[in-house]
Amino acid sequence: MDIIWKHPPQPLTINPQEVHLWKTNLEQSSINVENSFKLLNAAEKNKAQRFRFEKHQKRFTIARSSLKRILSLYLSITPQKVEFKYNDYGKPQLLEQINKIDLQFNVSHSENIAIYGITCHYLIGVDVEYIRPMPEAESLAKRFFSQNEFEHISRLSPEEKNREFFKLWTAKEAYLKAIGQGIGGGLEKVEIATDEPVRFVNLPETHQINYKLSYLNPHPNYLGAIAVENNQQIYHYWELN
Repeated sequence: MDIIWKHPPQPLTINPQEVHLWKTNLEQSSINVENSFKLLNAAEKNKAQRFRFEKHQKRFTIARSSLKRILSLYLSITPQKVEFKYNDYGKPQLLEQINKIDLQFNVSHSENIAIYGITCHYLIGVDVEYIRPMPEAESLAKRFFSQNEFEHISRLSPEEKNREFFKLWTAKEAYLKAIGQGIGGGLEKVEIATDEPVRFVNLPETHQINYKLSYLNPHPNYLGAIAVENNQQIYHYWELN
C-alpha cells in the first residue's frame, strides 16, 4: 500500500489496538552519524566498528541509534537508557525494568531504508527489501517456498516473478521475526496466499495463532511486510528525522 509518513505527535502514546510503523533514511550527514554514535553503548559501538566497510558502519549506527530514539519516545527516558536483552536467536527485546508498557518491536533495513514496527503487548515482525533483479527467483522459490507458491511464481512473467518473490519472502521473514526465530525457523513452513485477501494460509504447528499480514511500499523500489499477532486495525506511519 502507498502511505504518507508523518511527524509523530508529542507526547507519543500507543495502545494495544494500534500498530506504529516508522521509517528512517540510513544515509545521513557525517555530523548526524557522529551524534548517533554517541547514543550507542560500548558493545554497540564495538559492533559498529567491526563492519569492514564504512557505509555499513554508518548504516548500523543510524539504524541502532534511531531505534533507541524511537523507543525512548514511548518510554519517556533518554535514548542512552534504552537497553536490550536477546533471545536464543538474537532477537532484541527491551529490559523489563524500563519497559513498563510492554512495548514489542522489530526492525528491518535494506540498503538506505530502515523500518521499525512498534506495538503494545502483541508480537510484531517487519521485513523490508530493496527490489533488485533476482534471476534465481524461481530456483529459490522451488527450494524454500511451498509447492503452491512455487507454481504461482513459475507462471509469472520475469518482471512479475521478481516482485512476487520479494513479496512472499518479506511476508515469510516478517512472521518468522515476529515469533523470534528469523529465517532459521523455516521459510517453507510459512505459506502465504497467492490470491486476495492478503493472508497467511499455513503457519508452523506450534504457532497457530492469529497473525495479520500486510504489505507496504515504504519508498520507491522497496517492498515491506508486517506480521502482527492478533488483529490490530489502527496503523500509524511515522517518519524519524
